[in-house]
Amino acid sequence: MSTVSLEGVWKRFGDVVAVRDVGLQLPHGGLTVFLGPSGCGKTTTLRIIAGLESVSEGRILIGERDVTYLDPKDRNIAMVFQNYALYPHKTVAENLGFGLKIRGVPPTEIAARVANASQLLGLADLLERRPKQLSGGQMQRVALGRALVRDAEVFLLDEPLSNLDAKLRVQMREEIYKLHRRIGKSMIYVTHDQVEAMTLADRIVIMRDGVVQQVGSPLEIFDRPANVYVASFIGSPEMNLLDMRAAGGTLAGTSCIVPAPAGCALAPDAPLKVGIRPDHVVVVPDSDGESASGWLDVDVCEHLGTTTLMIGGFDGQRLRVLTPRSSAQPGDRLAVRLPADRLHLFDAGSGERIR
Repeated sequence: MSTVSLEGVWKRFGDVVAVRDVGLQLPHGGLTVFLGPSGCGKTTTLRIIAGLESVSEGRILIGERDVTYLDPKDRNIAMVFQNYALYPHKTVAENLGFGLKIRGVPPTEIAARVANASQLLGLADLLERRPKQLSGGQMQRVALGRALVRDAEVFLLDEPLSNLDAKLRVQMREEIYKLHRRIGKSMIYVTHDQVEAMTLADRIVIMRDGVVQQVGSPLEIFDRPANVYVASFIGSPEMNLLDMRAAGGTLAGTSCIVPAPAGCALAPDAPLKVGIRPDHVVVVPDSDGESASGWLDVDVCEHLGTTTLMIGGFDGQRLRVLTPRSSAQPGDRLAVRLPADRLHLFDAGSGERIR
């Protein structure tokens, strides 16, 4: 079983703490995505698992083996880097099989593994080409294939799609998703792109400043973000976060009052961050204005085809509203409602979710 476990892992570079007390158990056969902005510690954590960085404290286990101090070659992992790192003078077949050749794998077995990987990745007709004769997507598939022929326990992918254009990124996401389902091996994938994370992952690990913020399935994290940081990071357009206060069974802004979600016990006058997704804000018809929470003074309209994103002032703050295609224009004033059952409440001081 290729479960990957991190136990109290720290990584320091001098006085800088890059990874802080990370404890995780990544399930066998899953596709786990480490997600966060540049500098959050996700790539450093991946390199620690690979053995390319040493730990300052803690342990790394793959299955039952403690690999904390093993060299990368002894961990039975395969890694795909952001840079394809293909040998320009070698053919696709030679690139795919080179790692096996230097490990002393018999030529007949190398040929069989290369043939199998090339069929899986649609490279069978390209085996005699060299990298300069390939497109970006084809080179990325060769890089994936080079890892695949290793028959490793765990596959580590470090932002493998970041060098591709938008269309190719979508195509390669599909390839990686299907490949993971075919081979059934554990994959750990690093990205700053939340769309990649949401579409690929069985499980997402969100990091910030070297600290794990939340671990869960894509929909668990989307529906119940653990804190203000996760709430603002996951979702496009991002969640609205409004400054309000508890007032009995309601939430009060400067001029608006919104019913509090059912079952919330809030300290009187407690300062809150109230979150709501842009597509959960309801535009109220003029005939039903009494049910509105307040008014949106539209500054920006982004007509996105099937939807319209409106951004403007609401109760002295900024509010994003995503609706089906609308004829709204900058300068319009619209009545909007914030449904109580769609609100996310966070402590204004700690930023943590109020359960």
